[in-house]
Amino acid sequence: MRLFTALWVPPDATSALVLDVPAPGAEDPGWTAVDPDTWHVTLAFHGEADPGVLARQLDGAVHGALAPRLRLAGSGSFPGVRWAGVEVRPAGGMAGLVEAAGGDPSRLVAHVTVLRRRARPGPGADPDPATPWCGHRGPWWRPAEVLLVASEPGRGGARYRVVHRVPLGTAVTA
Repeated sequence: MRLFTALWVPPDATSALVLDVPAPGAEDPGWTAVDPDTWHVTLAFHGEADPGVLARQLDGAVHGALAPRLRLAGSGSFPGVRWAGVEVRPAGGMAGLVEAAGGDPSRLVAHVTVLRRRARPGPGADPDPATPWCGHRGPWWRPAEVLLVASEPGRGGARYRVVHRVPLGTAVTA
């Protein structure tokens, strides 16, 4: 089972950004809009792993950890991906969560994938589509939990299923 650990984007942050993102099916023929209901910030990829073992590790390492404040802001790209940035307060506030989830904080680029290049873009596909959300500054939120998620391949892209939830602390940080 392919697993990753993530923070899900709450509905108010999603709805604020979705106004600036092409609707699924309306995008450039070479790109697919990612379903906003699946927008998340990945903390760590675990690949093929035992979900029970990972759930116990997350419970011990993450339970009650302080959550940073987050907001969707700006844009960027990786090959084949266009994303919305995630602003974090305090600035290093995600490092502890990433490390506790089994990731490498020095490699984190906090983002939410918004567009993916199609496997066969076809003629007329824009190799560098616009990101009209580049100036977006969404509402702040504080995640309530870290999710262990299974990624299940399917037609039209991966489907995500939450396998385990670990609550974060509620104390306010700067």
